[in-house]
Amino acid sequence: MKVVPRFNMKTILSSTLTAALLTTTIGSTAMASDYGNQNYNNQNHNNQSSVYRDGNFGTIAQKLRRDLSRSGYQVMDVQADTYRGNQSLVVYAKKNNQPYEIKYTYPGLKLISSSQKDWSNVWKDKDRQHGNNYHNNKHNNNDVEDNIKKEARYSAVKQRAINKVREMGYTIKDIELKEKNNRGIFEIEAKRGNQDYDIVLGYPNLNVIKLEKD
Repeated sequence: MKVVPRFNMKTILSSTLTAALLTTTIGSTAMASDYGNQNYNNQNHNNQSSVYRDGNFGTIAQKLRRDLSRSGYQVMDVQADTYRGNQSLVVYAKKNNQPYEIKYTYPGLKLISSSQKDWSNVWKDKDRQHGNNYHNNKHNNNDVEDNIKKEARYSAVKQRAINKVREMGYTIKDIELKEKNNRGIFEIEAKRGNQDYDIVLGYPNLNVIKLEKD
């Protein structure tokens, strides 16, 4: 049997120990990174939820819609967002048939950025919809609602909508699936304190389309 020289044995033990320590360090670094990412994501979620809960979102969103409308934009949606860890709003709008994503600070409405985004295929052109007659619209609306209710995920998405509104600090009085722009939405009657609210969430992403006092 060949005997390993003492020097080589020390080298092997040293290399083994170094590899073990390196593995432990890498594992700890990865865990710390995952923990940091989770905390960052949780902070962003909390910031977004607090925008909806503070009671001013509906008023500020409507002001933003009016201001942008006067500037020639057709606002499709206003959502809570985060920017560098702070509360913000993101607006999806169209101008001259071009889609835009516009970001503002919240609640100060200081412009952060404005850029063209290729999200317009998500929305149907309202003008084309207005060309349909009433009966066709009613038939299409029913088809959209019926098709969504047949989806396997529908019940789970509806429950998520209920949970989201409750997390925003509201008590739900009624929730109904409706059609808007050939897409599904949840129309929700809610209450917070003594005040009634109308809330509209998109389906299935549950983006807040409207939040207003009734």
